Amino acid sequence: MGFGLKIFFLCSFSTAVLASPTTDQLDNADYLNGKNAFQQRCSACHTLAADSANIVGPNLWQIFGSNVGDDPSYNYSSSMGSSDLIWDKQLIYTFLQGPQKLFPGSTMMIPEPVPEEFLIDMIAFMMIETGAPNKPNIERAFIAETIDKGLPISERFPSFWNHLMTNTTHYRLVDSDNQIEFDAYFNTNGSVSTNLKGVSGFWHITERDMFC
Repeated sequence: MGFGLKIFFLCSFSTAVLASPTTDQLDNADYLNGKNAFQQRCSACHTLAADSANIVGPNLWQIFGSNVGDDPSYNYSSSMGSSDLIWDKQLIYTFLQGPQKLFPGSTMMIPEPVPEEFLIDMIAFMMIETGAPNKPNIERAFIAETIDKGLPISERFPSFWNHLMTNTTHYRLVDSDNQIEFDAYFNTNGSVSTNLKGVSGFWHITERDMFC
């Protein structure tokens, strides 16, 4: 049995308490800064695209405007599963500054803070890539990409690379009928090995520099 593992988001953020981002701030956010911060700090546990799988954390497609804990295929903490709050830019901004403070018992970990100046960029990027209503009026600045794609992945995304290649990642995959938990070990050759016999996977970089 093999699993193709889509890797997208163990989020890590500053714990400083800041005001909710305004529409003007989001419209003037730096898409590339947000993209890079998201890739390097969040891309081990969440997926962004429509129809992508839950991994350690739930898929984030259309999270903005949805109820907290409303995905029946994901096993939320009790505080999130029983919440009647709705994800909007203010709630997500608050959550990312301290998940356990907002939802005691939340299993989302924050191992490495994101610089404060990237928080708004990150949220703007998330709103665009998850199909949020009233998403920021900024372009996907792919043509302005400044990272040299000729460099090794370890140099293009050093923080993410070091984290993924030197740590064990614990996954819990859940659907309506089954649940499987395992430890994954990401290898420099693009393979993913696990502690379960017969369970393996792979990773690669898409043309848009997303880790899958």
